[in-house]
Amino acid sequence: MARTLAETFADFAATFPGAQMPAEVRAAAHWHIVDSIGVSIAGANPQEESGKAAAKLIPGWSDPTGASLLGLGARARPELAAMLNGSLAQALEMDDKHGSSLARPGSTVIPAVLAAAEAGNATIAQAIDATVIGYEVMIRLGFVAGPRFLERGYHTSSLIGSFGVAAAIGRYRGASAATIVDAMGISGTFASGIQESTRTGSTSKILHGGWGAHAGMLATDLAQAGITGPASVFEGKFGFFETHLTPISGALDFTGPATGLGERWYLPETAYKPYPCCQLLHAFVVAARQILADFASDGTSIDDIIAIHCELAEPGLTLVTEPRERKKAPQTPHEARFSLFFGVAAAFVDGDVGLETFLPARLADPAILKLAAVTEAAEDPLSDYPAHCPARLTVTAKGKTYFAHIPYHPGSPEAALTRDDVLDKFARNTRWLLGNEARAIGERMGGMPESAKLADLLACVSPDAALRKAS
Repeated sequence: MARTLAETFADFAATFPGAQMPAEVRAAAHWHIVDSIGVSIAGANPQEESGKAAAKLIPGWSDPTGASLLGLGARARPELAAMLNGSLAQALEMDDKHGSSLARPGSTVIPAVLAAAEAGNATIAQAIDATVIGYEVMIRLGFVAGPRFLERGYHTSSLIGSFGVAAAIGRYRGASAATIVDAMGISGTFASGIQESTRTGSTSKILHGGWGAHAGMLATDLAQAGITGPASVFEGKFGFFETHLTPISGALDFTGPATGLGERWYLPETAYKPYPCCQLLHAFVVAARQILADFASDGTSIDDIIAIHCELAEPGLTLVTEPRERKKAPQTPHEARFSLFFGVAAAFVDGDVGLETFLPARLADPAILKLAAVTEAAEDPLSDYPAHCPARLTVTAKGKTYFAHIPYHPGSPEAALTRDDVLDKFARNTRWLLGNEARAIGERMGGMPESAKLADLLACVSPDAALRKAS
């Protein structure tokens, strides 16, 4: 009888030697850990909606013996720390993302691994080991269905995140392959995550990363306690994919995701996200900057713009343009992060997009709303989405047409961020907490030896450390 996908992944998680993970894969995991810590701290900023909500949870969730709540100066039980840190990591849309799988492991796998490993006084090496396993499993699961979850209105972070977390936490704890299979089966029961919040501007979507982290940890606890799960959780008639995607268009691929396991590594291809908004907007920010350079050469200004036209693929097009009246004039920061009209207009007005772009005070900026009003969008028939999130941007101004085509979103393997870019991002995300030393602290964290304790890495970004540095 052929092994199920859960059995194949569980065996990989339980038995693959960490020493056989290529050095470049382990190094990439180390830097994705640093990046994820930074985006969680950005989400904890008291200026942000997420930071304000997190602060209100601390009195009820706090446990001084638990794991760190990043940027909040408190601790909680590990599974709650994973929940909150994962939500903070996804709050500002800067958590990492793998292209064609649509997996976002940085806000699911890493918060869970950090919480479990810190509570267990683990080394950085042990955290990296588990992170690599979790990324590979989560990403490969994303290949089974491709963009069909998004077409149905689901979000992959909470849907497939818990399976990657179950593999990662099972690996960290030294669980047997059979126990990890059970944990994945239990994760199928926990799988959830609807996209309606993206359409309405509500902030419940940020919980998807946190729920994936939380659910995978709970599933492993339960499996280790003796609760069993179906080995056919993925392929079964009433399994995860059939229940969430029926009626299914085309065939699901249960063979490809296991091909090359332990030889072909997807973690290093996972994109760091430079901008605090939906990844579908990122290439448009780059395109706007190119057109602004052309404006400068021609003596054209944004006041001369009479029309902006964007082309991108479905189902992403609908995600960032509907409902139209709300996307044209977003009422909340979260809604603005998912508005193509607002994001492109802001890129022209400011020359870039940053954390300040989506603060509440900017939502009524008349210059941005003026350009958003003349921005339209249509489907791009040439897009290779979801492998990439390309942009085709056409602007009419001063009797002339300007055009920019960005085939690869920033952060993708073809347009990868440099180490300096990652450190600059870390500094932007954490400066509110760490001050002018933020970039140096990120560099120090990325350079720590694997033999060091994970707690020492996390101590670099504790509010106490930041306060001592400032004094």
